[in-house]
Amino acid sequence: MTPPRAGYEASYSRSAANWDPHIAHFTTFGERLVELADPRPGERVLDVGAGRGACLFPAAERVGPQGRVHGVDLAEGMVECLAADIAERGVRNATAGRMDAQTLTVPDASYDLVTSAFTLFILPDPAAAAAGFLRALRPGGRCAVSVPDGPLRPAGLHDIEALCHSYARRLNGGAAPVGMPDFELDPAALLAEAGFTGVEATEEVREFVFPSVDAWWEWTWTVNVRAFYERLPPPLLEELRREAFALLTPLVTDKGLPAVAGARYATAVRPAAPGLRRRM
Repeated sequence: MTPPRAGYEASYSRSAANWDPHIAHFTTFGERLVELADPRPGERVLDVGAGRGACLFPAAERVGPQGRVHGVDLAEGMVECLAADIAERGVRNATAGRMDAQTLTVPDASYDLVTSAFTLFILPDPAAAAAGFLRALRPGGRCAVSVPDGPLRPAGLHDIEALCHSYARRLNGGAAPVGMPDFELDPAALLAEAGFTGVEATEEVREFVFPSVDAWWEWTWTVNVRAFYERLPPPLLEELRREAFALLTPLVTDKGLPAVAGARYATAVRPAAPGLRRRM
């Protein structure tokens, strides 16, 4: 069986070209994380798990021409698409590269701000990533991260998550699902344990509307559940799709299929080194 980490990387690469259609889910939460991070003109920003630039582009606008934003992602397809997006938009203060969030290969104390949206919860070792964020920051540098509080819920319906778990158990011969995202991850506690100070946490829920149930199904193929879909035999996947549509079709309104999604955010500071004044 493909290890969960490798499965996510490959599935995200295949998702990159049609990333986040219909509702701008990642853009919405990414822009909010950047608001909380508050990049300042001239700062150097490292965006980890950059995807298609939900944080990178708003951060690049905030740091201005004297600043710099480098977005990294493990999925090669994401990096290729992001680099093309940067070039197409003519954003001169942003770059993209391939890198593992758990083993950042950047110089120590080389950034003023690290952002990471909706990435830590799918990592096998999020503590290693948090330690890397701390190392990458200059003393007094800032970190802002987010994790979803669970899967996006069409019409607020938790039955969809339960449905996917039931198919995962069928795939695993009745055993509990393995390699699933950690939606219980506490980003504030993670940063505190890594050695950050001044940790602040907040939670938010946002509402979205899909044009149709078909649009929702298409969107799910661009998120982490795709790796699970691709492990299902085609007849089982089609059975799952039919059951999901049966649950959701009655919930469609004249505006479309409503959905809710939540996020937990945490911001923190790398402690200033002894004898050094924090740069403002």
